[in-house]
Amino acid sequence: MLDFPASGQALWALFDAGGPRPEYVLPVLWAESGFNPSVQNDAGAANYGVNQASPALISTYAATDPTTYMSWPASQQIATVVSGMLVSLVKTYGPLRSGVRVEQANFLPATLGTARSLSSILTRFGDAAYAGNHDLDTANKGTITVSDLATFIAKGASGANVQAAIARTYELRPAERPRDPVLGEDFRASNLGMLGAAAGFAFLWYAWRHA
Repeated sequence: MLDFPASGQALWALFDAGGPRPEYVLPVLWAESGFNPSVQNDAGAANYGVNQASPALISTYAATDPTTYMSWPASQQIATVVSGMLVSLVKTYGPLRSGVRVEQANFLPATLGTARSLSSILTRFGDAAYAGNHDLDTANKGTITVSDLATFIAKGASGANVQAAIARTYELRPAERPRDPVLGEDFRASNLGMLGAAAGFAFLWYAWRHA
């Protein structure tokens, strides 16, 4: 449901403004909304649109209400709330150079300054953030770590919809080449699963470009 080329242009404008690269943002948007700009949180929480923004973020960066915001195309949501939030966080915490860090920014932005390794704990059992996102703790260890976010984002990044969106975005800048959308430049692959996601991305990108 991304409106190309406008969504791609908005993603490159975000990057040019100091935000993360498109391939780091797209898996997060897919994970949050399936690229649907008109969706509300399926559990009934007050989160809306392509990146499941709160009413406060929508008011701050789009100067509108959630109902109006959800009527906007994805490109307009990216150009306002997504870009405004991510550029602001980069100014506060430094560059976001991976899909994992962009998801962390969307999930618990206050942890960006302290939780910088894959093993870092973001929230624990008993916390409100854990209760609302306990499915990220697939090992039932009682914590959600940065590595759990990496596993979550890797699933989306390896899918056809995200791969196609990355490819269409890069058509707008053919001299550019995408990085690994999951671990990017922030992390080293720590296990075969992560390596497999990165290798799969590289293969699919090459196959699409040479089809």
